Amino acid sequence: MKRFLVGLVLLSTACGTTSRQTVPTAAPPALPHPAFDSRSAPAAQNAPPSNLYVFEGVDVFGARGLSREQVLGLLTFPAPGTRVDPSQKDFIDRLIESKKRLLEAHALPFCRFSVGQWMPTHTMHVTVDLVEPGDEWRMPFSPEPQGDVPDPEGLLEAWKAYQTRFWELRRQGAVPEYGNGGGTCRALLCHGGFAHPELAPLEQRFIDGVPRQADALVRVLREDADSGERYRALMLLPYVSSREWIIQAALPSVRDADQGVRNEALRLLGEMQAGQPRVLIPLDPVLEALWYPLSSDRNKAGWALVRLVETEGAVHRQRILERSGEVLLQMLQMKDRIDHEPAHNVLALLAGEDLGEDVEAWRAWVNAGRK
Repeated sequence: MKRFLVGLVLLSTACGTTSRQTVPTAAPPALPHPAFDSRSAPAAQNAPPSNLYVFEGVDVFGARGLSREQVLGLLTFPAPGTRVDPSQKDFIDRLIESKKRLLEAHALPFCRFSVGQWMPTHTMHVTVDLVEPGDEWRMPFSPEPQGDVPDPEGLLEAWKAYQTRFWELRRQGAVPEYGNGGGTCRALLCHGGFAHPELAPLEQRFIDGVPRQADALVRVLREDADSGERYRALMLLPYVSSREWIIQAALPSVRDADQGVRNEALRLLGEMQAGQPRVLIPLDPVLEALWYPLSSDRNKAGWALVRLVETEGAVHRQRILERSGEVLLQMLQMKDRIDHEPAHNVLALLAGEDLGEDVEAWRAWVNAGRK
């Protein structure tokens, strides 16, 4: 079950201030109000054209000293089962008031409220991602680069134009939303494909230019102040034919200051490992990223860990459980599928069996595996 970002207007704090978050133009337009970050799953065929969703409740991630109950007691959301229109003022006011109450009660280095919508069932939930004082180690991000790197052969601008047109065609229903475009992409990882007649002539520029300008694109990743340019550089790297080279180029971006860049770097690691007969990606950066504060971080880190364990089995089970057993259990308890599913997969692969949705059974297994 796949999810995608339809907006990155945020209700967040970082170290007491709202940090700049830039998202590339590869996503559909943002929702009309700047109060929440909404991640929507693809709509089921013939889904009712309704703005009402059944509210499933609130997930809390990152509360290690605070209890979940302490956090929930400060929030003002409707009861689970209530039908809610998340675009209406009443719900937006609840988001704003809940975050205000939480931050007045607790001086959190980072706090974000996000709204997840699952279109096939018209259900929704709120996720509260937070970092407590003393847990700043969960945000070991690099400083923002300050450079202005020339666009090598205009590849970044060409990719931006391609993505913009792809999403225009997608909104018209002219191209598929997911997958590799029917096999029409010649990179190691595809972002939409080139099946449409309007898009087909565009790919050759990337096939020819990216290998020639690979080092220049890495310079963009390391030095350019524009996070959108860094993001697009990552998206172009799969036109290099070496998985090992791509992994080494992408690894430092796992700690990028921008969430979109981190997300794409982690996606690349997982995709480069998927289906390979030997381990290509290092374990430690993946385990570290599971602890990062955002669901977009831990989702891609979770799937990268799935690919690692699929490749090498449970050889590092104790190490994984010692470093990340706690975070995997937190993810397992989340209502949000993008947290729950990779954690469940990792645990089942490590255990060699599936204990289902019994969190306490999984907790006992994790604790036993740490010894």
